Amino acid sequence: MEQKSSLKLRPDLEIQPLEFQGRQGVLVNDRLGLIQNPVFLQGEALEVLSLIDGRREARDIQLEFLRRRGYSLSGAGVVEEILKSFRQLGLLDTPEFQARKQKLIQDFAALPVRTPALAGEAYPEDSEALRKFLAEMLETGPLPPQSQPLGSDRNPATLIAPHIDLPRGRRLYSLTYRLLTGKKYRRVLVLGTGHLVENGAISLTEKDFSTPLGLVKTDKELVRELKKAGADLLAPDDFAHKKEHSIEFQLLFLQHFLGNDFQLVPLLFGSFQPWLQTAGRAAGIPGLGPFLSCLAEAAGGPETLVVAGVDLCHVGPKFGHRQTASELKEEVVAFDHDLVEALIRRQPESFWSLVQANDDRFNVCGFPVLAALLEILSGREGIFLGYELAEESATNSAVSFASIVFF
Repeated sequence: MEQKSSLKLRPDLEIQPLEFQGRQGVLVNDRLGLIQNPVFLQGEALEVLSLIDGRREARDIQLEFLRRRGYSLSGAGVVEEILKSFRQLGLLDTPEFQARKQKLIQDFAALPVRTPALAGEAYPEDSEALRKFLAEMLETGPLPPQSQPLGSDRNPATLIAPHIDLPRGRRLYSLTYRLLTGKKYRRVLVLGTGHLVENGAISLTEKDFSTPLGLVKTDKELVRELKKAGADLLAPDDFAHKKEHSIEFQLLFLQHFLGNDFQLVPLLFGSFQPWLQTAGRAAGIPGLGPFLSCLAEAAGGPETLVVAGVDLCHVGPKFGHRQTASELKEEVVAFDHDLVEALIRRQPESFWSLVQANDDRFNVCGFPVLAALLEILSGREGIFLGYELAEESATNSAVSFASIVFF
């Protein structure tokens, strides 16, 4: 029997509702990689999972399960076996899990290079196959009419690109990164959504980054300056970078067009939710001002490119909504239109207020990145390139994303 202590699920698990063979269940993914394969739960296991709320002890869970089943004599053993399997799978936040997690953090901290997390899974791990893969992605359709006047004599200063999986984001990745054809930059700041940033609003790393296309050096001096400026808002470690794709995907396209000679500044932004109703804009977050000033100074150089790897709304049952993506589509598209307008017009207060007004109902995962970006875009001309809402039929959910360039 479980020890007498409240049971809670690991906070880093990704739990998605899913229908399989006509039955409702949930798919559990482990972003840390301690669980090798996704776990599908349904029936009694799903019911027990729903009772693990951080307040109930194992005995309380067992009693509630029995109450719902009319106090069936077999119920007690079922719950005990399910909780045992949850512990063995690594779904529960236990001292054993915390010890394994700390070991992962320490091992990653000791590495000098952040190696690719998704090579061979999200894209080819062979360099030549990857080059062909990217070249085919970048051939998708002509550039939109609004980008035609840009000309080859202007260097983009900032790009907003998706970080959704590469096949679904194909058209907008292409629209964004083809603007780098024939360009050169000494330094590239990549601002990504930190899906696993804990105990801080920002995660920085001094690690160099490698992909199948080679090694890119990190501007360690600038990273140290940003760390000093960020002070108490920084995560205590760089573990959030280990499996994060929002920077990794951008780096592939940067290497494709720029080679490996530029210096990288990898920044991940965690949640701004604690300040959403009080700050009014990113610059209003206590302690963030010095960091934004340092970031703005670094971004202002003529040989520097800033890239924001972000998606916008995440809607539907997969993301906690009772309504499907189709039911929310009209409202989401209108909301995204207003977000894009605020971005292009460089209006940090308007952008913030849009998300604030509905308390981030649509789960704008790129909100912290874009809110910070708006603080460093002084005088830049923004041009909209494209927008999509990618629907996922299996979960009746969708993710939106946009492509924007600033000069």
